[in-house]
Amino acid sequence: MELDFDEIARAFDDRTFERGYRYFREGRVIHVAITRETHATGFVQGSRGTPYTVHIDRSEASRRYVLGGTCSCPMERDCKHVVAVAFAIAENARGSRHSETTQAPKEDGDGATEMWMQELAHQHERARRDGDIESREHLRYTIDLRFAPWAPKFVLQALVVPIRKNGSFGNVRDYGLHNLSAGTHRALVPIDRTIGRLAHAAGVADHTGYGLSGTLLAMLLDLLMRTRRVHWQSLQNPVLQFDPIAQGSIAWILDHEGRQRARLHGHPASVLLPSVPLWYVDPERGIAGTAQVDATPEIAALVAASPALSPAQAERAHVSLRHVFSGAGIEPPTASVDVQTIDADPIPVLRLLLLPSARNGTYRTPARAAAELRFQYGERLVAPGEAQRDIRTSQGDAVTLWPRRFAFEQSAAKRLPPVGFSPVGWPERERSLYFFAYDEERHWVRFLGTQVPELVRAGWSVEVAPDFPYAILQPEGEWAIDVVEEIRPQWFELDLGIEVEGKRVSLLPVLVDALDRAGYTLTTNPKTIDQLSAPLLGKLPDGKYVALAPERVARMLATIGALVAESSEPSRNGRINVPAVRAAALADADGIALRWSQARSLRETIDELAGFAQRSIKLPKAFKAELRPYQREGVAWLQTLREQGFGGILADDMGLGKTVQLLAHVAIERTSKRLDAPVLVVAPTSVVPNWRAEIARFLPPARVLSLTGSDRSERFAAIGDAEIVLTTYALLPRDIEELAKHDWSLVVLDEAQAIKNPKAKAGIAAARLRARQRIALTGTPIENHLEELWSIYDFAVPGLLTDRTRFSRIFRTPIEKHGDMLRRAALAARIKPFFLRRTKEQVAQDLPEKTEIVQHIELRGAQRDLYETIRIAMHKRVADEVARRGLARSRIVLLDALLKLRQVCCDPRLLKLAAAQEVRESQKLDTLLEMLESLIEDGRRILLFSQFTSMLDLIKPELAKREIAFVELRGETRDRETPVARFQAGEVPLFLISLKAGGTGLNLTAADTVIHYDPWWNPAVERQATDRAHRIGQSRHVFVYKLIAVGTVEERILELQQRKGDLAAGLLEDTAAKLEISAEDIERLFS
Repeated sequence: MELDFDEIARAFDDRTFERGYRYFREGRVIHVAITRETHATGFVQGSRGTPYTVHIDRSEASRRYVLGGTCSCPMERDCKHVVAVAFAIAENARGSRHSETTQAPKEDGDGATEMWMQELAHQHERARRDGDIESREHLRYTIDLRFAPWAPKFVLQALVVPIRKNGSFGNVRDYGLHNLSAGTHRALVPIDRTIGRLAHAAGVADHTGYGLSGTLLAMLLDLLMRTRRVHWQSLQNPVLQFDPIAQGSIAWILDHEGRQRARLHGHPASVLLPSVPLWYVDPERGIAGTAQVDATPEIAALVAASPALSPAQAERAHVSLRHVFSGAGIEPPTASVDVQTIDADPIPVLRLLLLPSARNGTYRTPARAAAELRFQYGERLVAPGEAQRDIRTSQGDAVTLWPRRFAFEQSAAKRLPPVGFSPVGWPERERSLYFFAYDEERHWVRFLGTQVPELVRAGWSVEVAPDFPYAILQPEGEWAIDVVEEIRPQWFELDLGIEVEGKRVSLLPVLVDALDRAGYTLTTNPKTIDQLSAPLLGKLPDGKYVALAPERVARMLATIGALVAESSEPSRNGRINVPAVRAAALADADGIALRWSQARSLRETIDELAGFAQRSIKLPKAFKAELRPYQREGVAWLQTLREQGFGGILADDMGLGKTVQLLAHVAIERTSKRLDAPVLVVAPTSVVPNWRAEIARFLPPARVLSLTGSDRSERFAAIGDAEIVLTTYALLPRDIEELAKHDWSLVVLDEAQAIKNPKAKAGIAAARLRARQRIALTGTPIENHLEELWSIYDFAVPGLLTDRTRFSRIFRTPIEKHGDMLRRAALAARIKPFFLRRTKEQVAQDLPEKTEIVQHIELRGAQRDLYETIRIAMHKRVADEVARRGLARSRIVLLDALLKLRQVCCDPRLLKLAAAQEVRESQKLDTLLEMLESLIEDGRRILLFSQFTSMLDLIKPELAKREIAFVELRGETRDRETPVARFQAGEVPLFLISLKAGGTGLNLTAADTVIHYDPWWNPAVERQATDRAHRIGQSRHVFVYKLIAVGTVEERILELQQRKGDLAAGLLEDTAAKLEISAEDIERLFS
């Protein structure tokens, strides 16, 4: 007679089945005798000590076996004693089959065929009952073996698994082992009920069976494998396949914790289950089955139930049980293992993950982001709450021991609650999980952006699970700006982009979001961002976050921050709309890839502006000057600006020829027939004569119209016929209505610092002028603050520096008040293409050792009237004297007359006449003071010569008002060494020298600038004075300025000096015995 557990389960009710199985397990079946194939007799020990006699019959009815039995107990029939004997018969049958297989294996495939036939029958039964052979929900099992301190813990779980159309699992539900035997779920088949009844009888409840082993475990495993629906540990692992018998021996294998565990030799990943006969599971191969070993089934089961042995425990077992293992044919544990102790702090490991939804009574908690804290000792991760005092890891035969650092773990764990974390409650109490109780996304992003970098710097390891909802991505490759031209003329768009996960993402909205989360804006000082230690986190369109490195954000802000802040146009699709005039600033972008494929013409414009110095300039023959190399570059720059439709500021040092460069530019325009409208030059009143003289000298025969004087309105009608029109800053606001009617080829503002005040009437008027090009000339574009620069550029290149308010917020305040060097660099990059300045040091190789410059000055007002009065009177006096005494005897009268005129030119107060003392204005003195301020600001060291000590006395109070330090040398100066030493040492920038005191005998090589306030007509004497600076030992170029009053005796004698040097000397120096001068010369001097 052969019985199986399924047949027994079907024959008896649950209560009798469970109680009978318990009797069988307790060993109360004394003896069983099978008398024939359908009958057996057995004896069972009762509760009162008297054995009961049991008869079991097995008859066939309707093609099924009917199992029943009688007993001598009071129940008489189908009692628990009958069940106990039935289990004994079934166990004997299993043992017989095992023995038979060992001695004479059955035909290949019989076991698999039998299992296949049984499962097919079960499936048919379910289909017959439910009418749905394609049930949408399946019943699956998972098994596991965990080692508790006192016994192996067999884990069994029944799960209802919905199967989606694509074959994947739906939401898995725990079915509960107690529901198997009496449940009504349509996925249940008879074998599931048998498993439930057997598990219940064995005491397996709530998924686990403590101490479950021996034959009962073997019975349960046999039933489970027959379902073909059992997984090892998790449904993620494949269904276990039955492997009938694996032959081998038991070996002790060192696990990853440095402990020795019993394994099946040849199957190092196998897990031995403490059953009789011995079962094994090989998770790697996905198989399970019985294992045939040399030891008896009972000893093999006990060895399988052994906990993992530490090195010390393995050594004791090796010594104490060596004879047992030897007798059983089992290799004992290794006695000696190399153990290395590492006493060091572990690495805190914070894993960011998504905690799945879970049921808490009647309430289901939603899925939420959480942080899981573990501590890494070597390769092992442990939770803070684990009680294990030592951690072991192994590699080969070597074991490493890590003593737990509980104090360190507690200290590390205390870092999480202060940042807002709360511990996760049920059902994850055994895990060190934390979450944010409210405003989850904001807290997570802040934690990821600020605290995580701090933890990493403190030595933590932070891992992010793939399903973590606030994943922080890293941009790939370079950051780029695509420059896109718009349909509107003179405008373009900036399209900022980065690559994330292989896709291009518009950077601007991400950047704005990242800065906003950190409390910054696009106008924040890039240096502030660059000093951040943690990345900025910006939200992507799909809800994920990307980490932006502070140094790259800083570079981007340095490139586009000001452009964004200035833009009055709203951005579209994450793009920035910017005037083309500001595009050139992008050429110096640091660390940002600029792509111009959609703005090639704009790229060409920028390249032209940047490469002007390589341009070859051909000057017209009508231009009467030979330009130095740097001046040719200046003309090339002006031409390039004109071609690209821009203006600019030419800001060369004083004396480097800004005027001649501008006139060369005009000459090219005139020769090229592009000068189809006049050029308007606006200059200070004192400089207008200089322009007339320079035009006449370098650009003859240009048609020049001066709109100065009270009668200028009479000349307005001639504007259209002129090539160059001259006016002054004082007159421009008065005449703007007339001047604004005309189109101008070019408008030039000379000494453009005159409009440095944005509220200046001249600047406001100049902005109204219509011109194809605007050029500002100034040696001092900034005298006090950056608003002066803005005011000049608002005329020269409108829109370059945006409006005054934005300029102040974006550039002036950060630079002047906060010393923002990055914003200063951004401003420099912005104006660079439209600003050309060369200092004397920069162009030294192009300069001669000495450069002489005549500064023309026009007398005005009362000074001019006084000069005319004296000129007429002196002219008559000299003419009368010459007529009366002859020219040779009239020398004293002539010299006195010339002296008086020269004094009026210097300053009317030098003339000892009551009418002259009432005149308080001096154009030459005003011009000198302006020059001194500009030259000293440029770092020049100046010698100022005058033959009138009384003129030096008038100059000194004006210097004091302007806080210009100086030293002085005049005839009565006794201590000559001190002022010379102070000047040579660099203590003062200005040396006042009278002709007689310092014309000779001084070595003043610290000076690089010489100003002759009143010209010395003897060239030799003038050279001697100049040579105080221009002499051996001088390492710098010397600039010599002569201040000449236009239309006066100074200009006439300068002409005579050029034509008749000896005559000019004789007029003023008492060194010529004879004076040869004609009547024509005298008329010219007083004309």
